Amino acid sequence: MSNETIPEPGAESGPSDPVSPTATGDGTASAAPTDNAPAASVAEEGQHRAKPKTKPKPIITSIEELLTFAYKSKARLLEFPKEDLKKLAITDEGIASQSALVGSLAPTDPTLSTPFKLLQYVARQGVPLKRAEDGDLARALNRLVDLAVVAMGNSPVFRVWVDQLVDPRKDPQLPTEHVRVEARRVDAEKLGLTPKQFKAADSERLVKNAIACYGLLRAVQSDWTLDQFIDESYGSVWRHEAPKAAGLERAASQVGASSDLDVLGIVGENYLARIARLEQQVTQLEREVGAARNRETRLRDELSTVEEREQSAMARADAFSADVVRLQKELAAERDNRVVDKSHMVDDYETLRTRIIRRLGGEIDLLTDGLHALRNGAPNVAEEFLDRSLLALTREVEQLKDASGGFA
Repeated sequence: MSNETIPEPGAESGPSDPVSPTATGDGTASAAPTDNAPAASVAEEGQHRAKPKTKPKPIITSIEELLTFAYKSKARLLEFPKEDLKKLAITDEGIASQSALVGSLAPTDPTLSTPFKLLQYVARQGVPLKRAEDGDLARALNRLVDLAVVAMGNSPVFRVWVDQLVDPRKDPQLPTEHVRVEARRVDAEKLGLTPKQFKAADSERLVKNAIACYGLLRAVQSDWTLDQFIDESYGSVWRHEAPKAAGLERAASQVGASSDLDVLGIVGENYLARIARLEQQVTQLEREVGAARNRETRLRDELSTVEEREQSAMARADAFSADVVRLQKELAAERDNRVVDKSHMVDDYETLRTRIIRRLGGEIDLLTDGLHALRNGAPNVAEEFLDRSLLALTREVEQLKDASGGFA
């Protein structure tokens, strides 16, 4: 839409002639004749009907003028060419004066219509909101988002939640249902207005605009997905608007009469895409369940085999345990026997040692006497001593052989 089609701030749309044509279902004027007037007279009347007066086009050269236009305009949506938006100066110094302007204009918009216009306009451009250089569209859109947050912060609905509006990760989190509850609590007294200035219809409009502003803000901040935006919108607004216990005919009539076919298409496509994703997840889960069952069967077979091996091993272990017990008993008995044998051997050794010492001592005496006789010139005497000693030693050797079983 170009600047030529932007209505004058504060002006109502429509022809200036108080007599308006009959509106058809699609919003166009109907020139169809009635039963009481011929078609020619209707056509003639249409020729003499006054043409709507064209309002002078506002010239917007700054963000301040755009804000003023948005607040004064009665249009539901903001229309402003992107190319013209790029031309508006965006400076860091201007945010203070622009925020002050929003603060002064906010009381004139108790239903949050203007921040809704700004955020809807930003989201409609489909441009990622990154901090960019001068002249970039995203920089101007970012400024509009910042000013929309300022406007929301001036409302009793969001006054204590400004930090959460700026930073979606800020704790405590702001649930959409809480936005709805807070918006419904706002009345004329909280806004400093009279009941005539803030009626029941205005209260309902505030609830819808507050929720829409919050959802659009989270969307342009890339904090919500489309799934979340639709779910939150349904949970906080749409389900409350749906007719209670609507039958097939009434539901079909409502859908068929809706002019928001693009919205229905977006929502329907979103839910169909979700259903398709869920079906894929179900299929994947079924595959995983089948694989898990196969693994379970295989593991059960392996477990059965392991249990059989375990039973066999336990049987062998029991046999080994019995062998260990038997061997331990035999070892204990053998140790007892060895103790007895050792005791006997010690006794035998002591007896043998005593006898050998006695024998060797006696033979030493004989050999000493024989050596003495030999030195004194009595070889016969010495020979006798030697014979006696050799005989005694020979007998001792024979006794030792007999004691060892005949082995030398």
